[in-house]
Amino acid sequence: FPTRRSSDLFGDNVTIGFLDTGLDQLAGLSRDLYGYDKAWGTYDALNNSVHNYDDEANGHGTHVASVANNSDFDMYGKIYGVAPNAAIVGIKAFDYEGKATYADVIRGIEWALQVKDQINLRVLNMSFSGSVRSYYWEDPLNQAVMKAWQAGIVVVASAGNKGPDPMTIGVPGNVPYIITVGAMTDSYSSATSDDLVATFSSAGPTAEGFVKPDIVAPGGH
Repeated sequence: FPTRRSSDLFGDNVTIGFLDTGLDQLAGLSRDLYGYDKAWGTYDALNNSVHNYDDEANGHGTHVASVANNSDFDMYGKIYGVAPNAAIVGIKAFDYEGKATYADVIRGIEWALQVKDQINLRVLNMSFSGSVRSYYWEDPLNQAVMKAWQAGIVVVASAGNKGPDPMTIGVPGNVPYIITVGAMTDSYSSATSDDLVATFSSAGPTAEGFVKPDIVAPGGH
């Protein structure tokens, strides 16, 4: 494999769940670098059903999964995805408009807990953010997220897009036990000296005083 990282961590033997709008069956999301099938299909929490092929009408879930998992190569011979050998499963809780209810998101988390050992679900990605309406431990969605964390799943959530003011971290990114990711921009240059947190990226601390986000990743430009 082309070397991009000294440790060559390509996500082998790990399944990533994407709690989002679903997954399209694109080539880079269907086969790993060995040519093996890596897609577990999609659980539709909106209809409580499992499908091998999803009718992803929004594109957000496919976009997010491609950043993490796309095994295609760009024109320079570099792999698009961060973990192209990981298996993936879609958990569809958001509709074609990108909207969801607490009930559907929680149902998706519950399903992930049910199948985690069967499909080796080790990471659960939640690239969404809702309004904070209570202490983090009182929020029903956060309670489900904490159950996933207690079960040994690495939960990753976005900080939210309500920055740059402080105390704008949303649900479930305000859970202190999970990895909350903010967005940075390269300011349209290859230099690192002008890399900044994107103005839209939500900022901490949380209402309970926890430092968030935990890390930032490219998300502006």
